[in-house]
Amino acid sequence: MQPYYAIKLKCFILRLMMGCSLLLISIGITVSIVQEIMESYDINSKLAYILGLVICALMVLLGVWLIYQAFHFERFVFGKSKSGYVLLKKDMQNESVVSAGDLIVTDQFLLLFSLHLLNMCKVIRLDNIIACFEDPVYGTVAKPSEYTLFIYDRDFKCHTIVLDAKQSEAGHLAKLKISQTHPWIYAVSRDTFLDRTMTKNGRRNFLNEIEKRKYKMSSHVNVEAEAETEIDQMVSDTRKKLDFHSILGKTDKNQQKKK
Repeated sequence: MQPYYAIKLKCFILRLMMGCSLLLISIGITVSIVQEIMESYDINSKLAYILGLVICALMVLLGVWLIYQAFHFERFVFGKSKSGYVLLKKDMQNESVVSAGDLIVTDQFLLLFSLHLLNMCKVIRLDNIIACFEDPVYGTVAKPSEYTLFIYDRDFKCHTIVLDAKQSEAGHLAKLKISQTHPWIYAVSRDTFLDRTMTKNGRRNFLNEIEKRKYKMSSHVNVEAEAETEIDQMVSDTRKKLDFHSILGKTDKNQQKKK
């Protein structure tokens, strides 16, 4: 659980610092506006006073919200349901967990830390990932100087993780883990993926293809073989119904019954 707690501590510190800073700044501006109103009120600046107080009130609300988020990390990451956190806690006990800087990959989840104001920690189920690509940037040495990981969810939203040279190997292991535990995820070419998903029909067809691959690989059922067997059975049944000799035989029997 150490990588998870590291991300949690980072989110706590940043949110607490931003929340307290917003509160201090807004309170200071509010005091200055009130002092100016009390000492030298200008009727022409009435609108400016009102806008300033409204902005300060919004800053206070945002600061309180960030401080509240800092002390309720799991609630904002996993929602009201505790099942996600229980599953993640169970996965984190596994030795196969891969951690690369601000990225954690377990058997079922992907945790990503970002400097987003209201959503610093993103938790994505691996079942909701449809594509994963890596883009290592090589310098003068064989080891990558920068490593970028592109992850696409079912809404075709791209999550970009940029790692430095020290974390490039761990990033590559994270990509391998995602591809190995969920082999139906597309990981061949990012350019091809973008070309195929430019339109709504292309996205719909791609999702159908992913669902087909997922069913085929997870249930170990050969879908194409099943379809061919069903078609052969249908053709055989149709041939039996339209068989000339069987129809002729039925006609002869009917004539004999009439006689």
